[in-house]
Amino acid sequence: MPYNQDMRSPVLLVIAVFFFPALASAYPFGGAAGQVVPCYNNAIYVSVGAPIGGPHIWIPGSTQTYAFGAPTHSGQWLLGLASAPYYCIVSILPVIVWPGTAITMLGTSR
Repeated sequence: MPYNQDMRSPVLLVIAVFFFPALASAYPFGGAAGQVVPCYNNAIYVSVGAPIGGPHIWIPGSTQTYAFGAPTHSGQWLLGLASAPYYCIVSILPVIVWPGTAITMLGTSR
């Protein structure tokens, strides 16, 4: 199959997204934790409620975490920055994977 010039830009986009995650911009989020689930891939899945919520994933060694540590329980307040898509392996048999957004910086309440 000959090289096609039209394929160059999608290939570069895929390379940029998967190999240069530091180039992704972060956006703020914050609210009360609804669901806090430990993951098999050594992460923590957090469903954050209003005002700016969504599914987020705390990653050890990657998330800059402040004073009170990682999310531990429902009702805890979180404030931080999230960036790239990530995943949480909830079960290994059967394989269940929950998508979310990686947390880059996080502060929590007690």
